[in-house]
Amino acid sequence: MKESSAKRFTRILTAAGVLLVAAAVLLVIASQITQDRAGKKTALFGAKVRALMPETVDRVPDDRTDMTMPMVEIDGLNFIGIIDVPAYGTSLPICESWDPSRLSDFPCRYTGSMYDGSLIVGGRDHSNSFCFIKEITGGDLVYVTDMTGARYTYVVTDIQKTRDVSTAQLTGDADLTLFARNSLSFDYTVIRCVLNARTEAP
Repeated sequence: MKESSAKRFTRILTAAGVLLVAAAVLLVIASQITQDRAGKKTALFGAKVRALMPETVDRVPDDRTDMTMPMVEIDGLNFIGIIDVPAYGTSLPICESWDPSRLSDFPCRYTGSMYDGSLIVGGRDHSNSFCFIKEITGGDLVYVTDMTGARYTYVVTDIQKTRDVSTAQLTGDADLTLFARNSLSFDYTVIRCVLNARTEAP
């Protein structure tokens, strides 16, 4: 008995649906494998960066005139320090210069310096990077430690969702700005922080 056009069409749609589901599963698996590899790389370089630092000492900005952040080269990559967000178990090395192709592995300095309150760091919302942006709240602490062991403590004061991550948008009234693209949408989360010493001042 000859199969009807409707039944053939239904079988084709079913087969196409199965293929799409299989493709989606493979993409998820591939993405997870990539993130796991990146996570191991991040942990390895983070350990190397921390090992090259002197003992950590809490600091506040002084009257320095040189705003250049010291950097260290590891396997051909330059790093300026470590960013820690203890409430979410995050500890990440910071690449010295902005390179979107490296964001899968490490956060990168977009511009600025921690010494004059202009530091802007970009990352991704993956498990090996700025995954905390999905949960971080006002009042959370963020630490940035430079290669001399000087650690500055910041308090999150503003969290914004935006599609505009131009330099003009990111530069503002904050001592530290973090931003990351949200992987499930086309917008970004921008986190602005001020030095803890300022929030404690009378």
